[in-house]
Formats: sequence, C-alpha cells, structure tokens
Amino acid sequence: MPVFKKPESIIKAAGYCGGCGHGIIQRTIAESIEELGLQDKVIASVDIACAFWAQDALNYEFIAGPHGRCAAVATGIKKVRPDATVYVHAGDGCSYVIGLSETCFAAIRDVPITMIVVNNGTFGMTGGQMNLATTLLGDRTVSSKAGRRQDTMGHPVDMLKAIAGFDVEFLARGALYDPRHIDQTKQFIRKGFENQRDNKGFSLIEVLSPCPTNWKLTPVQSMKKIKDEIEKVFPVGVYVDRSAAREKEKGA
Repeated sequence: MPVFKKPESIIKAAGYCGGCGHGIIQRTIAESIEELGLQDKVIASVDIACAFWAQDALNYEFIAGPHGRCAAVATGIKKVRPDATVYVHAGDGCSYVIGLSETCFAAIRDVPITMIVVNNGTFGMTGGQMNLATTLLGDRTVSSKAGRRQDTMGHPVDMLKAIAGFDVEFLARGALYDPRHIDQTKQFIRKGFENQRDNKGFSLIEVLSPCPTNWKLTPVQSMKKIKDEIEKVFPVGVYVDRSAAREKEKGA
C-alpha cells in the first residue's frame, strides 16, 4: 500500500485564502522536486503577490522578484547558477500582463527554467482587478464592475498558443477542479522539472486555479466555474513537447 505523507520540503502552513489553489500547486511542486531528488539545489523566484507566501512554507532558497519580473529574475539566477534547479511560481497578472515581456524573452532565449503560472483570471493580491489576458468575457471584477466587454476591454488570450510560436521545450496547461486533473497537473509540473534537470530548455506550466475570495464564490462553486466556464476558453493539455516531437520525427 502506498503511504501518502506531507513532502518534507513543506515546513510551515502558508497564508493563502481558504479554497485558493496556490496551496495545491505548492504541494505538487514540492512532491515533484523530492521525487526527482532535486531538493538540495532549488532556488525559486516568486512574485510580490499571492505566491509570496511560498517563501514561508517551503524549505528552499527564494528570491521575491519585483511584480512582473519573476521570469527575468529566474533567468539571471540560472545564468549564474546553472547547476541549480530554478523555478518561478507566479500569477497570471505577473506573468502575462505586467511581466509579459519578461516571460516572452525567457521563452525566446529558451532558458532552462521551470515556470509555473497560476491562472485565476484576476489580480488576486491587489484586490481582484481584471486581467487583460485571462479574465473571461462577462466576468465582474473591481475594475470591470459591469462585466468584461470585448468592445472596450478586449478578449482573453490563450498565452500558451502565443508562446508556442517560440522554440521552447515544453508548454502545458492543467487544472485543479478534481483529483484526476490535479494528478495531470502534477505530471506536467514534474515534466517541467525533469526537462530542467536534463538541460532541455524553457518549460512553462499554466494551472487553472480557483480564487474564491475575489470571484465571490464558495470553493465548490469556484471549482465548478473552472470546469464549466474557464476550461472551455483555456483548454488543458500539452501544447508543446519538443523532445517528444523530435522522437516522433525520428521514428516516422
């Protein structure tokens, strides 16, 4: 019988809101790192936002990058510490709006880091403002009180499709609304760390995550929203797997 226990890297409870998905993501990160035996050489770049709590919870080295600059900070760390396992844990506002340039240039350079982007469709830590990249049409936020309108606020963008235009190693999207999807998300995150271990290039794993506090929903309602609404706009699955594609070409 398998024994399920807390990863040793988790040393303290974090301060996430009730029902938040960041804690689940944090655990899958720790499980993946420990399963691969990488825990002694980890340096993480977290955003000055919700992911900031991970610094208290995990027994790794951390640098809190300026808001939106996590990918740039992680790139710098990897350049001077190529032996380290460097990962980003940041939100969609940080990664796709304020830090869109930094995320894209890390991908263009194919920097061998593992970037984990939490897509909850909002700027969580600052009060729930609309996210130009991920807030769904019609969703009400503190900066789109009547709901997001396409004619004035644009349409949400599938950033994985955009980044897939660069020559990167791995792009995938997971979700957290049931055990099967949590397990799939973990496999994507683990793959991202395996790629870094093997010096294969840039990996980005996006995770559809609940934000009950800013969505003004219960945790159960938030999970249902991901399944019924958000996943239809942002489908889960693997978008790019360069190594697998090359192996397939060889076998063809």
